[in-house]
Amino acid sequence: MATRRTGTGDGFEAAVVACGAAVIGVGFATWLGARLSVVFTGGSVHGGLGDWLRAAVGLASGVRPERAWGDHAARLPSAPVYWACTAVATVALGGVGGGLWWVWRRLARDGGRTRFGQPTDAHQARPRDVAPLVVESVVPPTGRMLLGRMAGRGPLLATEDRKRHPLAGRHRRRQGNRGSVALIGPTGSGKTALATSAIATWDGPVVAVSVKRDLYDTTVAARASKGDIAVFDPGGVTGLPTARWSPLEATVTSSGALRTGRALAQAIPKGGVTNAEYWAEHGEGLLGAFMCVAGLSRLLSDADGKPMKPIGMEQLAAWVRTLAGATDPTINDIITRACDNRDNIEIQLLGRHAATTFTGVGREDDKIRSSVYSTAVLALKPWLEPAVAHSASSSPHAFYSGGPTFSHRPRYLDLEWLMDGEDGRSNTLYLSAPTAEFERLSPVLGGVLADLKDTIHAWDIAKRPLEKPLLIVIDEAAHLQIGWLPTEVSTIAALGAFFVTCWQNLAQINHRYDSLADAVLSGHRTKCFFAGIDDLTTLKYLTTMLGHEEVIRRGSSHDIPSVWGNRQGGRRSVSESTQRDEFAPAHTLREMFPGEAVLLHSTLPPIHLSAVRHWEEPDLVQLVQQGNVSVFTCPLTSDPVPDAEHPALDIATLEAAKAQLPKARRDRPSPASDPAQAPGNGSAIPIVERAVCAACHEDLGPGEWRERPDGSRLCAPNCHEREVRSRGC
Repeated sequence: MATRRTGTGDGFEAAVVACGAAVIGVGFATWLGARLSVVFTGGSVHGGLGDWLRAAVGLASGVRPERAWGDHAARLPSAPVYWACTAVATVALGGVGGGLWWVWRRLARDGGRTRFGQPTDAHQARPRDVAPLVVESVVPPTGRMLLGRMAGRGPLLATEDRKRHPLAGRHRRRQGNRGSVALIGPTGSGKTALATSAIATWDGPVVAVSVKRDLYDTTVAARASKGDIAVFDPGGVTGLPTARWSPLEATVTSSGALRTGRALAQAIPKGGVTNAEYWAEHGEGLLGAFMCVAGLSRLLSDADGKPMKPIGMEQLAAWVRTLAGATDPTINDIITRACDNRDNIEIQLLGRHAATTFTGVGREDDKIRSSVYSTAVLALKPWLEPAVAHSASSSPHAFYSGGPTFSHRPRYLDLEWLMDGEDGRSNTLYLSAPTAEFERLSPVLGGVLADLKDTIHAWDIAKRPLEKPLLIVIDEAAHLQIGWLPTEVSTIAALGAFFVTCWQNLAQINHRYDSLADAVLSGHRTKCFFAGIDDLTTLKYLTTMLGHEEVIRRGSSHDIPSVWGNRQGGRRSVSESTQRDEFAPAHTLREMFPGEAVLLHSTLPPIHLSAVRHWEEPDLVQLVQQGNVSVFTCPLTSDPVPDAEHPALDIATLEAAKAQLPKARRDRPSPASDPAQAPGNGSAIPIVERAVCAACHEDLGPGEWRERPDGSRLCAPNCHEREVRSRGC
């Protein structure tokens, strides 16, 4: 018994029926044409189907109508009139036949059920279904991102922007609005190629985050023709002068300082950490206090009336690393002067928050306080590195180790710079970090994105919409911890910006965002799944979203003829049944041709997409070009740099580190002068001095204590702070 899937029946039987219908149709059309022609001459046409077919054969052989019909027709008109009538008859007969076929198909169709106005059977998008996405050129209009072509030489497709490009007619009902895009597929499947084409053709400012430099190399020429270029490279791996960004620029207000602390805490990697959200929340409070201190250093003046030297990220990171608190002389002086201020309410608010937070953290249990500081260290630890600290400074040196010196001071990156393209120009910001350090630098890169996000919301509240849509591309998004992505990936599109995130599979999203993974994925209006996917989580999601279809199964059976002449031998039976199958089995998704993808967009049926490859599109070959392009990657201000010496290292941090260094002990011999002998082999083992807190008798490590005037030691900040408070009382 053979079973096949078909919608109309056995193939041979269908072919026989079709041939018979065609023969009858030819004969009837020949008779109808002749009958119509004799209406004008008063003649007649008679005969049967066989006579009509013989006349058709003669006419096809080039015989004149009179001879072809012979005695079966009388008084036929001239050949032109005859053939004109035959053509009219053929067209009319074809129209009637087509109409009958359409009616029959409508009546015989299975799975015609509808629910909520849609058919219950899944189907692949047809050209008429993708009308809301169609664009005329590989360079789409403003606000729309290029996606690719509909497979099979279909039209070019791009994302939607109902506000800038509304549709009319029946397609208006299906049109959606702009939204974020998720590109999901294994390495080499075409994600970066599509992102490259999108960046090169985007009409507006762009922020591109990548673990590789190829995204910069392939698009910098196209973006440089549209506006200025900035490369924020906190790790110093690209060899380009890094642009500058510091989270401290917003800390001059109490709300800005707290937002900055929150943004840094949300970027802390949380993978594998127990109660990560709990400790991140506590670390957020401590970070907010340090941000308040940094903001106060930008608002307060010295005793002689001169502005204080602003505290930078490098100093804050050193303070957190050494568990500094309100007992630190510099921090204590800043907070005290802020609380004594009666002229500026922001100074008072910053001072009050810093004082209460440091006091509360100092009174916590030792283990809790240690965990809170450890959490804050994760957020600020990157700025302990010289390259990262340099990217947050206003040093005129191109690199932290020196190098060329700029004539003007570097400008800190912000949304103002991105949107500051004049005469229709649009600026571009590249964020770069190597794969091995991407997660470690997550607080830095995530802080930049959070700063831009917060500014977009602030502008919206101030009724200041973005003049041009902002495209934010995050290549290998699984390497970056963005705590606010589940909520912002969808809502920020309404404010004029949207994300393009690249993932290798859905397992990465589940690992990074845990219970909020579905919120991240569903927040993307457009999801593009590339060929070669073999992740079970991704395949299960796709087969579920693509749905099912009713499939007709026909089976036939034949009896073997009996050798004894049984009359029932050779019988044939046909059975038919319907079965609900997956619309796209997992293997078909994996086995698509490289560069192809399944596009799920808003409410449209699934689209078979041939993603754009810039090297295959003639219009993009010149736009996206390889090679060295000379651009300046560090925006500058209009403030000239004084002629004085500008050390790359902040001397204040060096002095602070020296002040924290414990004094050397001279009351005991050094290990080198009095080595102990190891048993057995006689080799020297250095004697390690053991320091103990005079109050709690806990062992002390290097830098974990403060010395009393009598030479004894107290652990810092625990026992040391308690003694300081008791003396103050």
